[in-house]
Amino acid sequence: MGELHPRWQKKYGLQKNTILFEINLENLKFKSVSVAKEIPKFLPVQRDIAIIVESDISVHSLLVCLFAEKSAIVSDISLFDIYRGKGMENTKKSLAFRVLLQDTEKTLTDEEADFAVTNLIEVLKNKFGATLRN
Repeated sequence: MGELHPRWQKKYGLQKNTILFEINLENLKFKSVSVAKEIPKFLPVQRDIAIIVESDISVHSLLVCLFAEKSAIVSDISLFDIYRGKGMENTKKSLAFRVLLQDTEKTLTDEEADFAVTNLIEVLKNKFGATLRN
């Protein structure tokens, strides 16, 4: 984006301060538009899961699996910490995930939230050999 040089403006008989820009439509083609949702009446519950896995396991593969296996009350799962270093084996990494849980019909109990998180932890253990971080 920029202003056309005065020499070119004069040559083509354009008004002063002519602005030119270029749009790459390919970049816009796959963008999704946000959809408004009803604001939930019940507050979400937040739980964190901290695990240790082999370094070669990608966060993407973990998230894909977690989202595929999550229960209906799990509204979001996001990574918020990766640690490699002192106190950690060279072939391992520590990952911490934040899990948001919410029911649109009622307030969640601790037991319901804990059950959903326990299921996610079992998925991580069984499919990726993850262990809980202390």
